[in-house]
Amino acid sequence: MLNMPPIFNRFRTALSRRGKRSSVSIISKESIWKRLPNKVLVRLVSLCELEDVVSLALTCQLIHRRIFKNETAISHAWLSVRRRNYLRDEDDLSFSPGDDLTFISELFPPPPPQYAVGDGHDDAEYSFAYLADLQRCWTTCIQLSYHLADHAVRHHLDTDPLARSLWTSSKTEKEVVYSRAVAVLHEKLIYSMAHTILFLESSAPDDPVSESSVHLDQVFKSIDKQQSILQSTPFTNTRILLSTQHCLELLCSTLRRLMLPEFPSSSSESWVSMLLMTSTLERVLKFFVAVSKDEEERESPSHATGWSHRKEFMWRMREDLSQYVVSKKHSNRSLTGLPTLSEVWFGACHQEMLQRGAVPHEMEEPVPVLHGSTVTLTCEYCYIED
Repeated sequence: MLNMPPIFNRFRTALSRRGKRSSVSIISKESIWKRLPNKVLVRLVSLCELEDVVSLALTCQLIHRRIFKNETAISHAWLSVRRRNYLRDEDDLSFSPGDDLTFISELFPPPPPQYAVGDGHDDAEYSFAYLADLQRCWTTCIQLSYHLADHAVRHHLDTDPLARSLWTSSKTEKEVVYSRAVAVLHEKLIYSMAHTILFLESSAPDDPVSESSVHLDQVFKSIDKQQSILQSTPFTNTRILLSTQHCLELLCSTLRRLMLPEFPSSSSESWVSMLLMTSTLERVLKFFVAVSKDEEERESPSHATGWSHRKEFMWRMREDLSQYVVSKKHSNRSLTGLPTLSEVWFGACHQEMLQRGAVPHEMEEPVPVLHGSTVTLTCEYCYIED
């Protein structure tokens, strides 16, 4: 073997050392997402919004695999971050009701694993789908209760004799009075709205059925079944039962008033009943949004009269009536029995109030609006003051 010049030996040694350094460098540049401990990953992802979690999972297969492998732990941590346990400063102006999911998560706990149905397991099934439903439900409660408070206060200021006589022409004072009253009524309604959604969800069919086989008058359970729901938590608390009754009373009366003149009072009850029967409250919220859009456009200088978002919404509601009529024909039932509000909540609630001796009952504390003028949540079974 020929003796290699010293320079080649040095060159070969340098290449050998460089190769070793390169191999070390490759190992050190391994993806941080692969080396990140599970506990750290769970904590980091739980601080993201749900939309950002989904976007993050779509960046690469490694992150997607790790996120969904730890979905239960991330979901549990995500919800824990957004549970404030009501330990907040009431004067914190940066706080929003949507930031705290404590109430709605306790009202709608995650479903247990399928194998644990009927058993006393604590391993609840936390998932991103559950969190999305929870967040959407709470957002519906917040938005719908605000729209309802807004319309209730404005209707009161427009129609109450005491309020109208005291109503100042000062625009600034009007805005202050109106905003304060809406905020108080909104806070009063939001939790009752969540209880309303709980009742509607609980009253839905236990087993999924195809749209072709379901009849609208079979969507809700019988009044006896509904009453059994009202005999379980949280409706065992009579105060919650009555506040939900008053919330639904205001909601239905406001809907019927806003449907005028297209739907007269004689038929609006059936339309409102079908709205509640064929959906939770998300579709009802869409009706209020349609009304708000019309009001915004009405203030625009380029506003043109004619077709409106509200009319468009109610036109689509007619499809519900058509489906109802078809279901009646297929079941050979009389077409005279349109749904009534007593079939949704009020009939069962009346029976339950009678059993508890809550007929009549005291009215709720009124919401002050203007110089002694108040908005009061009531129903036909409240005490009537002389």
